[in-house]
Amino acid sequence: MHISLPPAPAVYLLLASLPLLVLSETKSIYIGHCLLKPISSLAFLAGPLLLALNEPTPYRQLITWGLFFSLIGDILLIPLRSDYAKQNKDGANQEVSISVSFQAGIGAFAAAHIAYILAFLQDAQTISWPVFGSMAILSLLAAKWLGVLYPKASTEDSSSSLMSSNVLNLSVPDDMRHLVFVYTLIISCMVGAAASTTPVLQLPSGLSMQGQRALGAVMFVISDVFVAKDAFSKKSADKGGYFWLKAAVGWGLYFWGQMVLAGTVAGI
Repeated sequence: MHISLPPAPAVYLLLASLPLLVLSETKSIYIGHCLLKPISSLAFLAGPLLLALNEPTPYRQLITWGLFFSLIGDILLIPLRSDYAKQNKDGANQEVSISVSFQAGIGAFAAAHIAYILAFLQDAQTISWPVFGSMAILSLLAAKWLGVLYPKASTEDSSSSLMSSNVLNLSVPDDMRHLVFVYTLIISCMVGAAASTTPVLQLPSGLSMQGQRALGAVMFVISDVFVAKDAFSKKSADKGGYFWLKAAVGWGLYFWGQMVLAGTVAGI
């Protein structure tokens, strides 16, 4: 199965920067996190941006806006050095604390997903609204089951009462619950739009445009589960064991998912 990706320099850039980002996170190297995360984001933005500027089409422009807002979100989600040290201190019992910058980052990613939704709907021969609704509802139900939606922050151990609907043992602060719900609703609609639209445009070869858009959307959604676990988990951040694997999978899904979406603007 051939997947269309951005130009080779962008692919090579991500192949180089992403392992270094995972290594920096595993070793708690703050400067590496600050530098390598935006560089990895530029890898998925550069190719589509050049195409959107030189050969603009509505689809290219909307996808590029989505990638641009994602870059902004990545930068906003970089914690302060003091917060980073607290997050990465072994054995620390973390309290859930969400910064203003993190909330703004969620807003930037919400804008990215809205841009993707508009792109998918704009480039659609047909839209299956039953598929759209089904995929969006399934995504919301999965979020509720995992504990992304509505688990209240509490100093008490409420795992027994939330076991059936809080698999990740998350604790979302009260002032974040509405923002998280709106974001989850938007990203669920993005998955629904990717799966339910039959594109007018087609890729030159390989995986179909619809298949590639759906693949990128699903990879993005799964990567957000890792973000939610890191942001809202009450457990300590253990850097031992297989932390490197969790970082590699979470960020790999996110950055390569974005590359898959970026690749849909090539050759059309």
